[in-house]
Amino acid sequence: MDILFHAQSITYLVEKRYDGLKQEQTGEISVPETLPELGRVVDCFGTVLVQNRSVDSGSITVSGGIQTGVIYVPASGEGIECLELWIPFTVTKKISTQPEAVVHYWGWLRSIDARFINSRKLLIRADLGSELTVLTPARLELQQLGECPRGLMCKTETYPMRLPLCAAEKEVRIADEVLMPEEGQGMDRLLKAQCWVELGDRRVMGDRAIFHGELKLRVLGLTEDGEIVTWTGGVPFSQYADLDRSMEEDAHLAIQPIFNHVEIDTDGQPDSRRLLVNVSFTAQMVLWGDVPVTLTQDAYSLDSEFCPEWQNCELSACLDTLEADVTKNLELPLETVKLLDWTMFTDQEPGGTEEARGQLGVNLLYYDGDGKIQSKLLRQELRLDRQAEPSTDWKWHLYPIEVRQQNGQLAVSLKAKQRYCQTKALRNLCGGTLTPKQASGGPSLIVRAASGDLWDLARDHGSTVQAIQAANELEGVSLREKRLLLIPVGRGVMTMEEDSE
Repeated sequence: MDILFHAQSITYLVEKRYDGLKQEQTGEISVPETLPELGRVVDCFGTVLVQNRSVDSGSITVSGGIQTGVIYVPASGEGIECLELWIPFTVTKKISTQPEAVVHYWGWLRSIDARFINSRKLLIRADLGSELTVLTPARLELQQLGECPRGLMCKTETYPMRLPLCAAEKEVRIADEVLMPEEGQGMDRLLKAQCWVELGDRRVMGDRAIFHGELKLRVLGLTEDGEIVTWTGGVPFSQYADLDRSMEEDAHLAIQPIFNHVEIDTDGQPDSRRLLVNVSFTAQMVLWGDVPVTLTQDAYSLDSEFCPEWQNCELSACLDTLEADVTKNLELPLETVKLLDWTMFTDQEPGGTEEARGQLGVNLLYYDGDGKIQSKLLRQELRLDRQAEPSTDWKWHLYPIEVRQQNGQLAVSLKAKQRYCQTKALRNLCGGTLTPKQASGGPSLIVRAASGDLWDLARDHGSTVQAIQAANELEGVSLREKRLLLIPVGRGVMTMEEDSE
């Protein structure tokens, strides 16, 4: 006798991550004749900008540039100047993938420094860290058992597996005028501008992903009197992106922004309190949803010869996503009188067995007791404990939040975002035949000392879980301790089923 099945189709994305990609990019910058000769470099910073991502049958390529800046004190020891340099980069990973795959990129500066070539030329070295995530469309066809034939015992479970179901992107453009507060000092000239994205509320409504956040700005400039001033503010934004499929409202929306263009400056007026902001970034989105996967993982027959057919497959499901606040206190240089600005660098290793490790670097710009501008790079090792089982795949990112001077120390705040996934090997009944056999003249009841899962016990002795539960007045489906059990078999099982009807 054939067994009837119907198909269950699951469309999802297979996520493959390539991390630990590191490369050094260099460039030379010359001091124009209109500026004084180099004395000493006090700050070096940069922003990773992505311009192109492409996928072909044999490789992935990401290209862009590092928009770098250098602040220096002239050889005369008076004043302060800034220089800018564009350093192009290309990240290539040779892999075999489908042309319709989606590539998400995350790039960050592990470190950056400037070294003298001569009094009018600098060598800039930027250590770029990269992570590539390839999302490939996939379809899993599972056979689901229809009405179970009489006498066939089936162990069927439904698992709510959280899978990546949809990928989307939205380019966000922010062109705005930002006013600094009147009570602060205005800027005659901008020396440095840095920005980052802080994401707030995000949700899914049908075939749209909606998210809100703020483009955070931190600028450093010179007043008309030559004093250095800093200001931190932000520009709020609200965006939506169209999806290629409708999602449930409880879908988890993961967003990784990458900057494409950053242009921030004053309006050119003396003592300006107006910043002209022209920034664009791409919000790379992955939506994770709970998919009920129904599997018949085991089956046997009480009164027939059963020849099963099995389907084996693997699915990588997300178990949990967590965010942790990380705070580190670093010792300020003793000569620090006033902290002016900071640039934070992070370096992280892939999640280990029990903990993840990384490096924190903070380049400080400050006034010393003599009123001179100084800089110093502070470093500290970071450790982050695993919050899930060692068998899970652990992905984590570190995001700088803020740095503040507190009781003679530097308090550094970061956000660690963690995601735990696990690949499950699945077995599912996808076919089979039942051939009737002659009734056995054996006993209808046996006694065994047993423990463990009742399904395994019933399968091994040709009984059913329900029959064992009824004969022994049990409610659970497993026994922790060994005990004597009455196990109905053969005609004994049929009699109990007939009595229950």
